[in-house]
Amino acid sequence: MARTERRTNAVPLALAGSAGMLMPLQALITSHAAGFLGGYFAAALLSALTSLVCLAVASFALPGGRAGWKKFGAVWRERPIPRWFMLAGLVGAYYMVAQAMSVSNIGLALFAVAVVGARTLSSIVIDVIGFSPAGKQPITRIRILGASLLVIGAVIAAWGTGARSAESPLAWTSLLVAVGAGLLVSFQQSMNGRAGQAYGSTTTATAINYLASTAGLLVAMAILSVLEIESFGFTSVPLWWMYLAGPLGILFVVTGVTLVPKLGALVLGIGLVTGQLVGSLAMDMVLSPGKVGGNEIIGTMVTLVAVLVASWQPNGRPRWKARQST
Repeated sequence: MARTERRTNAVPLALAGSAGMLMPLQALITSHAAGFLGGYFAAALLSALTSLVCLAVASFALPGGRAGWKKFGAVWRERPIPRWFMLAGLVGAYYMVAQAMSVSNIGLALFAVAVVGARTLSSIVIDVIGFSPAGKQPITRIRILGASLLVIGAVIAAWGTGARSAESPLAWTSLLVAVGAGLLVSFQQSMNGRAGQAYGSTTTATAINYLASTAGLLVAMAILSVLEIESFGFTSVPLWWMYLAGPLGILFVVTGVTLVPKLGALVLGIGLVTGQLVGSLAMDMVLSPGKVGGNEIIGTMVTLVAVLVASWQPNGRPRWKARQST
């Protein structure tokens, strides 16, 4: 019985890891699209619009999605979740802008370490206060050790940011933006997980998420246009490969909505960030090996170990293994 439960929990963890492997590719596409489309917000808007169209079609085509939309009025009136949870997509918008801004200035690996470290720390807070659908989980000394290792790994990986700032003045700003994205994304995943439970549909919850993202980006671009910081809309017609960032983002959000009730915020983060860290470092070493320093490799590995340590239970079993039935 326990062995079957462990296999059951291994499948969603493997899915989370696979989704995490694709996240560096999404970041790379969004970053390259920014220069072509006229700015960071333009690249993020294209990703959000593509995702919204895909999810709108899916949510109205699938019976479960239509049932979720029918529950929208009841969810709004009865408030099984706070109404401001509908704004979770604004975090997604911020994350997409952070991708477009950070990857070109600090690289995929350092961006991943910054996001992963911040996300894992905030995931611990979420599990302690019971913000995720999985409920409260106590803080332990092993989690404190994991958090300490995260800080060490992040510091090691960021050690070369000063040298990068000579090439890009936005290096330190991009690093801080990436940290902010990591801190917020765990809260977004937990909000989306609870929304998915309320609507009874992952597709509906994710569509609402991207609707808020698109609206937020349009408002931000309008403000930036008035301030003459960034033009409104796209300066060039997007190339075909730029549309792929949206579907990759859908995979990330759907993974979070679907798996956070099963795994909890921290364990979900383990699967996602393991794939993200390994994938980001590998892509950096292939695409720009001259810019990858030893500190980034060591920092990435320390961060990965820290995430695994933070997931370990005092009885010696990893948290992704199901508890034995009594």
